Amino acid sequence: MRRVSKRLFTALSTLLLFTGTLSHAGAPSAANAGAAATVTAWIYQDRLAVPWQDWTWAKVHSLNNTKPVASGTRSISVTMGPWEALYFSHPGLTVAAGDTLVLKVNGGAKGGNSAVRVRAVAGGQQSPGVPLGPTCTGGAIPANQWATCRILLSKLMPAGTTVLTGIWLQEDSGKTLPPLYFDDLGVEAPTTPEGVKVSVSPADVGLAPGATQAFTATVTGSSNTAVTWSVEQGPAGGTIDAQGLYTAPAGSGTYRVIATSKADTTRTGAAVVMVSPPDPSGQGKWVSGYYTGWNADDYPPEKVDFSALTHIFVGRATPRTDGTLNTQFDNDNGPAIARTLATRAHAAGRKAVIMVGGSGEHDGWVGAASNANRAKFVTNLLKAMDDFGYDGLDIDWEPVETADRPQLLALVKELRAARPNMLLTFPIHWINTNFPEDADPWYAQLAPYLDQVNVMTYEMIGPWDGWQSWYTSALRGESGLRPSSVSSSLALWVQAGIPKAKLGMGIPFYGLAWRHITGPYQPFTDWSDYVGGDNSFTYKKILGFAPKGTYHWDDTAKADYLTFAPPDLVEDGTVTWISYDGPQAIAAKGAFVKAQGYGGTIIWTINQGCTDPATGSNPLLNAVKAAFLQ
Repeated sequence: MRRVSKRLFTALSTLLLFTGTLSHAGAPSAANAGAAATVTAWIYQDRLAVPWQDWTWAKVHSLNNTKPVASGTRSISVTMGPWEALYFSHPGLTVAAGDTLVLKVNGGAKGGNSAVRVRAVAGGQQSPGVPLGPTCTGGAIPANQWATCRILLSKLMPAGTTVLTGIWLQEDSGKTLPPLYFDDLGVEAPTTPEGVKVSVSPADVGLAPGATQAFTATVTGSSNTAVTWSVEQGPAGGTIDAQGLYTAPAGSGTYRVIATSKADTTRTGAAVVMVSPPDPSGQGKWVSGYYTGWNADDYPPEKVDFSALTHIFVGRATPRTDGTLNTQFDNDNGPAIARTLATRAHAAGRKAVIMVGGSGEHDGWVGAASNANRAKFVTNLLKAMDDFGYDGLDIDWEPVETADRPQLLALVKELRAARPNMLLTFPIHWINTNFPEDADPWYAQLAPYLDQVNVMTYEMIGPWDGWQSWYTSALRGESGLRPSSVSSSLALWVQAGIPKAKLGMGIPFYGLAWRHITGPYQPFTDWSDYVGGDNSFTYKKILGFAPKGTYHWDDTAKADYLTFAPPDLVEDGTVTWISYDGPQAIAAKGAFVKAQGYGGTIIWTINQGCTDPATGSNPLLNAVKAAFLQ
């Protein structure tokens, strides 16, 4: 960014049940040899298993509830107040790949679809966790019936940890919930014997009806790595072709994609697919708008339309090498502006986040996050949140060099441990499809600690050798000579391990202006072709130029642009075309996010979308509101 930037097999022939320490050495019985089997270490079944202990801080709960029960004679009942949790502690349970937390939940008469988050504890670390509902049969906590929920512990454990010391089931919306019931809570481990093994990636996805997802299978233990693809529920669960391209069905539900080894057809791997329709109201999608101090006059803080935002990222605070923090927000009146925006955001029921860092601040990040200064830096970051009344931090560390990674990960972990409920977001770079390895799986280590991972999908073009002229933020249409698009960048980051629901796209509220070339799909001359972009060609300026030019819509790329011909060249009399995101491009991007199950969008910057500071008119922000939130 330019900153001055989710099963059980329907039948298991053998289920081994025991209480206590989980073992990975068990094997299925001979009658079950070759079939998928599991062993479950129970946490709760009629009673809390030894050595688990009840450290619950929800004031109203019972481990001896008699109605309803899923099995046996007892279940857990709980009425959770805001942020209260069931907490079951263990001295130390070593977990391995494939281990799964399994439980049954009943929402009672009024608790259907309650907001509950599952978190894992490893020593002193708590994971960000995942919402419970989407992991359950049917995709939500049901009312008056039991649903089975499964979550891979690898999705829950704090990064770098393998010893589980606790499980939280926590209220996640700041409200008091109706009574809920839990039963048959345990850790399920696979007991696959040695030999051919099959794994499927990604292991779990969320899709809209009719959406597609490419799966890959990895076979070990045989030189024959071919598989046969199928859907466990048959056509009702969707279809999958020979190459692993899955198409979701029209009906909502939780389905399993199966890869069967051709070398040993008793060996399978599976992925879970949760299909649910996009919420027509846009609920759950975020619109995180950056507001920058240096152009506050373009969009006064009193005029910001919070009905079009879910989060405002106010920038910027900058890290100093000694672990202190500059909180002037790039404006002589920056602190007052920051407080005004936080107050207005909270009055509107929105969240306020401090943007930290940005382009040019690399050295400050390195020094502040160093082992010597990190504890002080964390203290100063949290103090800034408290002093200005903010809900979280946008960690805008760019670029992230390989040597920076341990300190960045440590910083994010320490912030999350210090304030488990704070918002933490992180912007990452778009991907040139000619170099897909640039979507480095290392970043998936950060994702468990983050609420949003936003891809800065703008300025995805330049007069670089071999490139054709292209759009600043094309949704689709990438090729070898124009190897950038929003859709391809997001897909490559999903492939790298970042969950779709945590990924957002970027929308620019400014355009890129060019001379010498008269539109897209042309060879560049050199850097003199570039005229300007961020902070220069705002949407207000583009609208001012529009009467002299010709509007175009590229339906392949889903991109707007303007062209100009003599004698009506604009700016300095040389600009021949301007690439930008207008309302039509924004509508296409909102539809894409909803259909594909991505998290939302960031805007760089909402200031640049304002066309009248006196009234606060912001047509592009109105377009984002309609596309993402309605």
